[in-house]
Amino acid sequence: MRNFPRLVSKKLSPLFSTRKLLAAKTPPFLPFYHTVGNQPLPHILNYPVIDEKQFKQELDFYLKYFKPVSLEELTKSAKPGSFHLSFDDGLKECTEIIAPILLQKGIPATFFVNSGFVDNKELFHRYKASLIANKMRTQPDAEAENYLHENGIPLKALLQTPYSKREILDHAAELLEIDFQSFLETQKPYMTTSQIKELHNKGFSIGGHSHKHPEFRKISEKKQLKQIKKSMKWLEETINPKVKAFSFPFTDDSVSLKLIKTIHDKGWCDISFGTAGVKYDTIPYHFQRYPAEQPGDFKLNVKAEFLYFKLRKTIGKATVKH
Repeated sequence: MRNFPRLVSKKLSPLFSTRKLLAAKTPPFLPFYHTVGNQPLPHILNYPVIDEKQFKQELDFYLKYFKPVSLEELTKSAKPGSFHLSFDDGLKECTEIIAPILLQKGIPATFFVNSGFVDNKELFHRYKASLIANKMRTQPDAEAENYLHENGIPLKALLQTPYSKREILDHAAELLEIDFQSFLETQKPYMTTSQIKELHNKGFSIGGHSHKHPEFRKISEKKQLKQIKKSMKWLEETINPKVKAFSFPFTDDSVSLKLIKTIHDKGWCDISFGTAGVKYDTIPYHFQRYPAEQPGDFKLNVKAEFLYFKLRKTIGKATVKH
C-alpha cells in the first residue's frame, strides 16, 4: 500500500500539462544519478544506466522547465523552479562522459564520493553483488548458489545484499573465480583523487557520501557518525570545498533528527541531502533529492513525481519529518 499513491500518480500524470505541473510551487528540484554508460557496465545492475544520448535529452528537459543553480546558490536561496544536479559514488564516467556534457550545457553539479572507494581502493558491496549476478547468469554454479542461500542471500535478493554480508560476497566471488581486486586494477571503475580535484577546479562541487556506503538504517548511530566523519574529513583535507555537502547513502529514512543536527552543529557539513523525492523537509539545511534512474518513461516519471507531491500537499504530507 505504501507505493499505491505513486502508482496512481504515474497513471494520472499523462492527463496533466507538463508545464503547468512542473511550474507548481515546490521545493527546488534535485535530480540525482550515479553514472552514464555507452557500454554495458557489469558491476552495475542495481539501477538502470542510461546512455549519453538519453542523458543529453534529460538535461535538455531540465533546462526547458527549470533554472540550473549551483550548490552555493542552493544553500543561500532555495527557490522553486530551480534545479541542482548531483551524482553519487564517484564513478569514472563522471569525468569521462558526464562532466564534459555538463560544461557544454552550462549546468553546475555536485559529485558525491565515497572516501573509501576513491583511487579504486575498494569496491562497493552492491557492485560486488552485480558482478556475481552477472557471472551466475552466464555460468550457473550450484556450489556458489548454495553457499549464498545458506548465508541468507537467495539469488533473487542478491542485488539487495547489505553491507553486513560483504564478506559472504567475497567468498562467493572466490568460488566463482571472480577477482574483485583485479577488476579494480584493470577496469578502474572509480575516479582518482586527481580527477576529483580536476572536477573541482572546473567549478563543480564535491561532496561526501559516507566512507564505504553502508545502509545507514542497518547500522548503529555511532557507526553512522563514524562513516560521515571519515568521509567529510577526507573531503576537507583533499578538496577543502567552499560548501561542505553530504548526501546520505541509499536514504536518510530512519536517520535521526539528532544525528542530522549533530553533523551540522559540529561543522562537518553546511548542507545535507536525503533521497525522498520532491518533498519539503522539516530541517532547513537538509534537502530531499529525486532518484532520476528509474524504469519507464523519464518524462512521465518526473511528471508523476510532481503530481505525487501535489497530492501529498493537499493532505499535509509533503514534508519529510525526522
